[in-house]
This record gives sequence, structure tokens and C-alpha cells, in this order.
Amino acid sequence: MEPTDDRRAFGDRVRELRREKGFSSQEAFAHHVGLDRTYVSGIETGRRNPTFDIIMKLAHALEVRPAELLDTLD
Repeated sequence: MEPTDDRRAFGDRVRELRREKGFSSQEAFAHHVGLDRTYVSGIETGRRNPTFDIIMKLAHALEVRPAELLDTLD
């Protein structure tokens, strides 16, 4: 799937929050969330289009409201 600007912006936000929370590696974060590292990589690069359930998992793991993951989108 070709990355769109919105998916890239979402992925950038996830990466930013992941690092702020002290998860320097995608692998450690993926393990914490219960996802595969390649899936987290796909989200962060905009290649994946996460479902609502995945967005909720990410928000919970990052200790933010789901809306905070979408703040950078137009």
C-alpha cells in the first residue's frame, strides 16, 4: 500500500510519542503493545492503515487519548 500524507503524519506522531515514552526501539514498543515489530514499522512509515482497534491499542500503550494520535492530520 502506497503511503498517503495522512498515514505518514499519523506514523510520525506515533513515532514521536513512542520515543517520548522512552521506547527507543520499535521492537520494544511492539512487544509492549502486543503487535509485530514489522507492523509497527509499517504504521510509522505510513505503509499500514491501522484499524480503530489498533489505534486504541496504540493510544493505550502510549497513555494518550486516541485524538492525540490524530492531532497532526488535516
